[in-house]
Amino acid sequence: MARMDMNDMTLSLLMSGPSSGLKAVMNTLVDGAIVIDFTGAIQLINPAGEAIFGYSAADLMGLNVKVLMPEPYHSEHDDYIGDYIKTGKKKIIGIGREVKGQRKNGDVFPMSLAVGEMGQNGPRLFIGIIRDLTDRHRREAEFDALQARHFHLSRVAAMNEMGAAIAHEINQPLAATANYIETAKILAGRIEDREDKLVPVLDRALDQNNRAAEIISRMRTFIERGDVNLETVDLEQALEDSLLLSLSKFRDTGIEVVRTLNTTVTRVRGDTVQIQQVLVNLIRNGCEAMVDSEQKKLSITVTADGEHNDMVRISVSDTGIGLSTDILPDLFTAFTSTKSGGLGVGLSISRSIVRAHGGRIWAAENDMAGATFSFTLPQCLIDKASTQ
Repeated sequence: MARMDMNDMTLSLLMSGPSSGLKAVMNTLVDGAIVIDFTGAIQLINPAGEAIFGYSAADLMGLNVKVLMPEPYHSEHDDYIGDYIKTGKKKIIGIGREVKGQRKNGDVFPMSLAVGEMGQNGPRLFIGIIRDLTDRHRREAEFDALQARHFHLSRVAAMNEMGAAIAHEINQPLAATANYIETAKILAGRIEDREDKLVPVLDRALDQNNRAAEIISRMRTFIERGDVNLETVDLEQALEDSLLLSLSKFRDTGIEVVRTLNTTVTRVRGDTVQIQQVLVNLIRNGCEAMVDSEQKKLSITVTADGEHNDMVRISVSDTGIGLSTDILPDLFTAFTSTKSGGLGVGLSISRSIVRAHGGRIWAAENDMAGATFSFTLPQCLIDKASTQ
């Protein structure tokens, strides 16, 4: 692209007098800043802008600013300026919006752009303030992916819990059916003229019944055992991610979250997503329990377990409605729920996950108000060594 002729008057205004102050201010901005004239020619770019687009100021001086834009912005930009100069109708000036930029290496990236007009009493200049949104978009995508993984895991785990309960219920009639068929086989064996027909049929029925029972038994064993991807889990980070996932629907409820972490025991051995699933479930339950409470305080503590030195205890305490004594014994049983319309598998899933990690989970009423749910996880050896 050929360089455009630069306006000498514009340059002198920018490089001397009040505009020298503008340049100094632009150079201190953490966001990118670009000044163009009414033809779109670049007059100034600050160091942050150079870093964002990968150009030096010398590379860009006098070039049309659309060199920094991918299509369709590249082809349409001159028309935007021309229409504004003719009609005075603002489309983007004074309004920030998200657009696309293009770096020197050709990479297209998301950016926030706010445009303002300068030089009403002289040459018409426009300044664009640019913020690179690449990292924010990446974090949002990671958060969405993490949330999707949790939602998927919750659905799968809920189905697993229901499958385990159904398997338990079906096994009983299957066992009874097997007994009846075995009895019928014995009785049929006494009828000599029907033995050659009835007994083989009952044998096949018994074989199919045993096969069904074996399939259900295998399914239940798999569900109860589960697959745990053991790795070193940073509880502090896992907790931060869990709070992001859990608190989105409670932002305007006035809930205060207090975290107390013993930094010597924040690393455990386990499956990150499954541990986060337990945390998300307990945090959400605590928040839901405080919806109608005057005091809304959620306290989360991470400490060494007082009973087992090689375990870490995580507790989630709320100031909600508390727990009734009659439900405590069955609180972690599938299909037991204190919430209207609740399926009653969340705590059962959490118990299965904690047990699969070699820990335990329990609940207790608080002295004043609300309840505390606690669970333990195995501490990493590095943390154990550091505390000795």
